[in-house]
Amino acid sequence: MLKTLFIAGCLWAATFARVFDPKIITEVRKGLEKNLNYIEKNHVRVNVDCLFGVALTIALIDDAYQNGTHIMDKSSLELMKKSLVILKHSIPYAREKSEWLTEAFLHPSIWRKNINFRNNALHISNVPNFKHVKNIFERNYAGGSETDFCLQNIANFTNAVVPTRCFIDERCWKYFEYDESSVGYLLTHKLLILQLAKARKCYLKEDIYKMKTDELCSLIYTEVVNADYYGYLDNMFDLYLEEIVLCGYEGYSEFLQNKWLYYILKSQRPSGCFPAFLDDSLKTRMKRNSNTFDDGCVDHTTGLGAAVLALHYNYIIKEYPINGVEIA
Repeated sequence: MLKTLFIAGCLWAATFARVFDPKIITEVRKGLEKNLNYIEKNHVRVNVDCLFGVALTIALIDDAYQNGTHIMDKSSLELMKKSLVILKHSIPYAREKSEWLTEAFLHPSIWRKNINFRNNALHISNVPNFKHVKNIFERNYAGGSETDFCLQNIANFTNAVVPTRCFIDERCWKYFEYDESSVGYLLTHKLLILQLAKARKCYLKEDIYKMKTDELCSLIYTEVVNADYYGYLDNMFDLYLEEIVLCGYEGYSEFLQNKWLYYILKSQRPSGCFPAFLDDSLKTRMKRNSNTFDDGCVDHTTGLGAAVLALHYNYIIKEYPINGVEIA
């Protein structure tokens, strides 16, 4: 038994060793460009969730050049401009269909921050366990009304992009304290509640924020690596992208791996969009409030795809600076 666990642990460590190829940045840029073109063509139909991915894209590309190692190149500027045009043209349509104060949620400035990537900051087990995958599909996979209430409460607290005062509702803190069995979207939504609260300058102690993000992303990473190990990423592709985006945004570089990036690029449709699932048998688990287009792609997943690619773009530029070379 011990020998079996040792072998499993070695395979586990080998499977998720951090190896990254910075030369892939050209493919990332091309994938992001195709993705944004697709969203622009469908700008009347995409929802707020999709546009959140576009707002994050702007913030992530802008942040990549804040450390002064090199000047933003033409390709990056074009991606920024394209994203800003999408928001300008899409927000009036999204506002008509949404309960969100879209200016508060989708203003790129509130999502700009200096992301410092770090490794080995998460607390995970070295031995794979299928229960982590099983729980995702057996429990409340798609999220719930509690997280919707908390997110909209923070976003709609005031019309101001940066409010003068903001507090997290007491019911939301109770949700964090007492619901310890969260999996899937319930975990990512808890994290997003904290991130939105910080972005909106709500009263939130920095040590509490760090403790909670460490805790949540450790649980999320455990889900991701187990789903990959047992071959279930195709079945939860939309959730997987959300997990990569939100924890990667916090600087946990464990989520940014060469293997997973190639998997994401391979999963992108030639048109630039992304489907919610790569296994058609699970369409009944579609995330609520998502729009499915005629080609089978989903606006929520496609917006996440933009943010995921922008996150990797940010990471490669920061960690593997290409001094004096424009990205072709």
